Amino acid sequence: MTIRILPRTALLAALCGAFAGLPAIPSQAVDLSLKTVRVGSLSRAYFSERGGQGEPRPLLIALHASSSTGSLMARSTGLTEIAEAAGYMVVYPNGTGLTIDARTWNSGGCCGYAQMHKVDDVAFIRALIDKLAAEGLADRKRVYLAGLSNGGMMAYRLAAEAPELFKGVAVVSAVLDIPPESVKTGVPVLHIHGSDDPFIPFLGGIGSKEPSQVPRQSVARTIDAWVKANGADPKPEVSDIADAAGDGTTVRQYTYRSKTDTQAVVLYEIKGGGHNWPGSVAPMINGGKTSQNLDASRVIVDFFNRHGGGKPAEATEDNLPPGAAPLKPETPAR
Repeated sequence: MTIRILPRTALLAALCGAFAGLPAIPSQAVDLSLKTVRVGSLSRAYFSERGGQGEPRPLLIALHASSSTGSLMARSTGLTEIAEAAGYMVVYPNGTGLTIDARTWNSGGCCGYAQMHKVDDVAFIRALIDKLAAEGLADRKRVYLAGLSNGGMMAYRLAAEAPELFKGVAVVSAVLDIPPESVKTGVPVLHIHGSDDPFIPFLGGIGSKEPSQVPRQSVARTIDAWVKANGADPKPEVSDIADAAGDGTTVRQYTYRSKTDTQAVVLYEIKGGGHNWPGSVAPMINGGKTSQNLDASRVIVDFFNRHGGGKPAEATEDNLPPGAAPLKPETPAR
């Protein structure tokens, strides 16, 4: 099965069950194909580019939100073209569920089918990395993880339980879904979260639109766990991005430095933003505002570049979000 992933300059398709549908204009689409890997008694699915050759590349694994799929995350975020331009192999695994539009991840206390049936998604991602490395496609020493919502919670669980696998983790609209004390080993972390998130509140508790009525940990408690694990200074450097897009949101960046990493932990608070992927043109149903003052896909790739990933992505006035300046690459900490 092959799908066509559209560039960010086109109107992007929507995450099924989470994003409102939008028309798509085919243009220079990227080919992704559905593949499988055996994990115990299960055959698990993932989307990746159709072929591969040359030297093993840094691997970026992107985990979708609940009630979605890997292919739909690729379409809605535009992460593929930005990451591939920087030299990454990008893979979009599928969660599990009874129907194609109800895939979830077992991130601990959430979500749906995966959590109810105690699906071992940590074993799945381990097996996926092993397969891609054995095929000579991925560089096992440079594996990066990104996730949205339930996928972000899963990314945090993976980073806590298998930190040796990852060189960096980026999470959008999610918090730790396991006890903070489970985080014992540092991994570079990038966290993007809307201050007005109605599903996973920035300050913690029960979201106003959260149907399960399950309380969530706060962003502060989540960040604190990673700051401690990374041995970073708990007092961050703070900077702001104004509302150049005119969409009613602003961005505040908190950067936590350690002795060996100037960006050990980075938090972007989207003030006025909701539960969504900033920079996306596919609004999340009942998710609140989608800020265009930050391009989450580009910021994530840049963060991974700073931690030993691919080459710096080219930044021009055409592909930067309004109000955002290109971030200068720096030599990763050793």
